[in-house]
Amino acid sequence: MGWLIEHFAQGLAAAFAVVAAVHLFGPRRLRETYARWRYPRGFREVTGALLAVAAALLALPQTRLFGLGLAAFAIFLSATTLLHHRQYRFAAPLIALLFALIPVSLAGPG
Repeated sequence: MGWLIEHFAQGLAAAFAVVAAVHLFGPRRLRETYARWRYPRGFREVTGALLAVAAALLALPQTRLFGLGLAAFAIFLSATTLLHHRQYRFAAPLIALLFALIPVSLAGPG
């Protein structure tokens, strides 16, 4: 069972890395959304960096709990932001991802 959770954690780390790359180097549409929602300049880069750090921490068993905390924090803020802007279709998968962090947190380090 431990190997399954390990692979699941690696998959989550990969997903966070992809989302971080989208925020950092993503499409113009994402930049326009941040501007339309009146976020400060550079907010997209800060979000991408936060997600990249969470991905790196999730990838290593020794730092996985810190990565889970950071990932949960980022997902919670993202989901509440999307709900505030009535983007329910995009918020629902984030809320499901928040619950997906629970099995990884139960595995513990190493």
